[in-house]
Amino acid sequence: MLQNLCGALLLALALAGCVTTSPAAPRGPGDPDLGETRYSCSGPPGFLPSVLDQPANAELEDHPSAAALRAAIVEVGPDIDMLPEAGYWLTNRDDQVAEYLARDPRGAENDFVFASMENDGSGWKNGGWGGCRPEIVLDGLNLATWILDPDAPAPDAAATTVTALVTERTCTSGQPMGARLQPPTITYGPDTVVLVFAARPLEGDAFACPSNPPMRVVVQLREPLGDRHLLDAGFFPPAEPVAPAF
Repeated sequence: MLQNLCGALLLALALAGCVTTSPAAPRGPGDPDLGETRYSCSGPPGFLPSVLDQPANAELEDHPSAAALRAAIVEVGPDIDMLPEAGYWLTNRDDQVAEYLARDPRGAENDFVFASMENDGSGWKNGGWGGCRPEIVLDGLNLATWILDPDAPAPDAAATTVTALVTERTCTSGQPMGARLQPPTITYGPDTVVLVFAARPLEGDAFACPSNPPMRVVVQLREPLGDRHLLDAGFFPPAEPVAPAF
């Protein structure tokens, strides 16, 4: 599990078109720390991956939000049948909202469904549901996913650099990240090396959603890759990097 990996370390970036490698900036208070990373289907606060180490039986709980979930499961209507009959984790709950997560029985192993129960003052009701691939919660930053650059040599066991194509996930009207791209957070484990990229958001709040241009980045590792797998932790669970979909 992600929470068992080693602590994060920021290293240098070499940006496409530059003739020098710029050192990484010091970690800021808003930078993601993979030791306490949270993921979410609907925004902050999100949940720690350790939640999914618990038994998946939150639908049986003696709480009004769980009763509302049970009612939603048996409700008849368009798309409601995507909710499995059992196997839920409670990821967050306060006086107004309770969020549940379950594996999607119709999808791949890494696919989930979420259900949100809401308390409007008159009782708990089904507030929404849908398919979900939990996304990392970033403080004031936009997630950027990455793939290995197909035009660069694939990293071998002796590799101390990784050449990636990094793409911002948020709509930016196709504007490149440039200097908004932050140095990656890198977590070293016995079997994996995990990278997370993020970018400072553009100013403004109205952007179209054409495909964002990828940015070529050379990441310097602190130690040879060895036989470890490279993973992107922008989504849960961390997975081998694939081309982003918009």
